[in-house]
This record gives sequence, C-alpha cells and structure tokens, in this order.
Amino acid sequence: MPINFFTVSNHLEENGWKLLSSEYKNMKTPLLMKCPEGHDVEDTYEHWRKHMLCDKCVAGDPYKVKKNKVPIKKIDTRRILALDAATNVSGYSIYDNGTLVSYGTYKADEKLDTTERINQVKLWLRAALKEWQPDFVGIEHIQLQTFGAKNAPQVEMYRVLANLQGVLLDTLFEEKVECGLVYSSTWRKTLAVEASGRENKKKAAQDKVQNWYHIKCTQDEADAICIGKYFTLTEKKETTSWGEDI
Repeated sequence: MPINFFTVSNHLEENGWKLLSSEYKNMKTPLLMKCPEGHDVEDTYEHWRKHMLCDKCVAGDPYKVKKNKVPIKKIDTRRILALDAATNVSGYSIYDNGTLVSYGTYKADEKLDTTERINQVKLWLRAALKEWQPDFVGIEHIQLQTFGAKNAPQVEMYRVLANLQGVLLDTLFEEKVECGLVYSSTWRKTLAVEASGRENKKKAAQDKVQNWYHIKCTQDEADAICIGKYFTLTEKKETTSWGEDI
C-alpha cells in the first residue's frame, strides 16, 4: 500500500497525534506534528513511526512512561498491565483484550538506598497508571523457598521484595485499580514453561515468548510477558476488586 498524505495523517490520529503540515513528499521529509499532550514536534514520518516520541514529553517524564511505545487505549478495551516487580529492574507487559501490545523494563536508580528505590518504583507505577490506564494489574507474588543462617541473603531479598509488594498493592488500593498476584510456579505450570534451575527457567520463559510472539527480549521482559499472558487466561480467578468487600 503506497504511503501518502492521508495514510500518514490517519496513522498519526490513530495514535493520538495530529499532522499539522499541509503536504507530504516522502518518509524522510520533516513534518510538523502535534503530540497527544499538545506539543508541536518536527519529525520525519520514517522516524516517528518507529519511536512515536515527543522530546518535550520525555523531558517532563522522569519515569519514562510516555517514552515507551504504548498505544492509546481504545474504547471497549480491557487492558492488563503485568509486573515482574523488583527494586532494581522491573519488567512489565501490556495486553489489550488478550493481545500483547507493549513490553519493557523500568530501572530504578541503583545509587539510591532500598527505601528510595521502592519509592521510585511506586512513583513509576503511579505514572504508568495515569498514562496507560490499565483496568487490571497482575503482579508476580513473592515466595521464600530457603531458610536458615546460611541463606540470609535470600531472606533479606525476600524482606525487601515484601516491602515493595506491600507498597505497590497499597498504591493500587489508593488508585482503585483491580489487581491480582500469582506465584511464579503457578504461571509457569499454566503456560507450560518447564525447566529446572533459576537460569534455565528464565531461558525457558524467553524461548516461550520467542515462540508465541517472535520477539527477543530480556529475562525481566519475558517473565512479565508470561505473567501478563497468564492473567489474560485466568484473570477472573485472581482478581481483587477494591470496590467490594473481600
């Protein structure tokens, strides 16, 4: 299908943008556009369709939620945001009506202490809720599998993740967004992500994502994509509705 003025204009409008230029010559011609936040942007169609970024929005977006290529939520869409949450790198995926539409990671500032990083993840989640408007958030549950003095590092990690999970659940409660938790063993069994050993399990998740969607991604992204896929299949069984007595 040939690309013309109307093709470009319609593509921009579908993503919340507006074409201000009155003519289109080719994909490398600079065009004047208006982003969904009302900023004037000059960019080529070739570059825009790959990134869909507004520099002014990115500059005012410390949590990098507008920077990520997430389609505007359409009417009659059930959007699920899935998180493989951590205080360092958190993977996320977004499904619209069961279809994977975006995925990525959020990295907290490793120079900060644990409490400050947890606060960063909370603020990132708030920004993501506002920008992406999910109807449901699915989070991987924490689990302590080893005990004893020799396993102190694992116990400390569990404590930190428990603190993070509590903050995220409280944030979702305050924002009145439905949510659910799932153990990694549960989503792996449901999706037939079979392997033994932590690294093999991570690789198995990446292989599944490659098989399902023909994309290569990081381990954090792969886990988040799997978590999201699990909730698209079983969401009603795991949902917590903050507007109801539970």
